[in-house]
Amino acid sequence: MAKGDKQEMIIDAALEVFREKGYANARMADIARRAGVSYGLVYHYFGSKEVLFDLIVETWWNDLYTMMDREKKATGDFSDKLIHIIQFFLETYVQRPNLISIFVSEVCRSSVYHTEEGLSKFLKFFSLCEEIMLEGQKRGLLKEDVPTHHLTYIFYGAIETFISVMVLGKEPLTKKRQERAVHAIMEVFMHGAKA
Repeated sequence: MAKGDKQEMIIDAALEVFREKGYANARMADIARRAGVSYGLVYHYFGSKEVLFDLIVETWWNDLYTMMDREKKATGDFSDKLIHIIQFFLETYVQRPNLISIFVSEVCRSSVYHTEEGLSKFLKFFSLCEEIMLEGQKRGLLKEDVPTHHLTYIFYGAIETFISVMVLGKEPLTKKRQERAVHAIMEVFMHGAKA
């Protein structure tokens, strides 16, 4: 098995262990056992639980920023940009449930991410989202009297709440349910909840 394959196997095992036990209770020995490799090999590739966890979280942020940059630069329909952002979170839940679970339980709700360095990760995401909200205002699609950071908090809050309920309840996300979630978030965000 190639080095890259072994590293991916260890990362996948780490995702499972972090999800099941939480970061604080996970041990490198648990990860090695789950991956079916030696304890020493996990240390050889990653050095520590902290390094392994940081790599997983950094990969999440980089994927999120890449998607946000792509949507910011896209020239198509404004609504499609928002739909793609929602779908990024929902599709990650379907395809990599352990990763989204760690994002919800170990990143969003962790005091580590309330430090200056941790908050900078969220602030970068919020900044990219604000640029998209500003575009919506300039196109006359979003209210101009609501600050872009408030629009961002409302939009992201709806996504994060939905994902949190799914993760914490360990609920399946069918294609139909995913479509309903996208529609509900978009409908309320773009048109309000007023009957």
